[in-house]
Amino acid sequence: MLEFFAFPGQLPGLDARIAVAVAFTGAAAYYDIFNKRWVPNWLVYCFAAAAVAVNLLFFSEPVFFQAMLFGIAVFALTYPLYRLGQLGGADVFVFASIAAAIPCLPTPLLAPSQQIPYPFILSVLVPTGLAFIFHMALRFIPYISKRIACGKVRLGIAKLAGPAMVSAAFALFVFALMQLPVSLPLSYIATIAFLFVSLLFFSIFKDEIKESMVEPVSIGKLQAEDVLALEQMDGKVIKRLRLPPLICKETISKLKAAKIRAVPVYTGMPAFLPYLFLGLLFSVLFGDLLHYIV
Repeated sequence: MLEFFAFPGQLPGLDARIAVAVAFTGAAAYYDIFNKRWVPNWLVYCFAAAAVAVNLLFFSEPVFFQAMLFGIAVFALTYPLYRLGQLGGADVFVFASIAAAIPCLPTPLLAPSQQIPYPFILSVLVPTGLAFIFHMALRFIPYISKRIACGKVRLGIAKLAGPAMVSAAFALFVFALMQLPVSLPLSYIATIAFLFVSLLFFSIFKDEIKESMVEPVSIGKLQAEDVLALEQMDGKVIKRLRLPPLICKETISKLKAAKIRAVPVYTGMPAFLPYLFLGLLFSVLFGDLLHYIV
């Protein structure tokens, strides 16, 4: 069983696999930015087909089954997030297609001495996540600062309870690290501290951040794949109409039948695929980011 997860020293058709992943992810990121976060279905379906095709073209039985398993597993793990409105449908397909196109990366293009001992998609997630968090922090710090200066943010006990638990957990984590018999690199400590401060910031001001992304949208302008801000709607209406976070044609029909004129929608949600594209490029060129941090 464990032999199935052993990664080969060479990946057949590596250059073609990288070209497919970079080209399609780059195209999806372009649409995510310049087409109001709407990525055409034909593009993500073609990406999935190309990921399978490159495995068939450079067929190797263990690699093929690994690629299909990783692609299906990533799709299965991310699809529920899409249904909950936390990820776009295109994000799910792009994640899965990258996992299938490049199941593993024996050696990065510019770091031939590095070996990545786990699925390539996991390496992509690290720089993707860090870039996303850093940019979101830069985006919302000025907004939150203005609201604090205007007295529109109140830090009560209920608001600080969650962040206090996060801080306690981080303190325990730091204490555990201090008990290790080795000294950790400064880069590792800095990365962990950055993630903690970011998590604390988003935990404290999550309500203000979510509110800044919402605006009322008339029923006639709703589109499938929009995400409802259910927390700003009447609970009785949500229960009566059985409204899910992710809007579909059936949801729009229910809202029209109920003669509701407008609903709060997350129109300001950030595009995620550009960060995934940057994470993919970094990982292909330089390998696993954790290799440089730890």
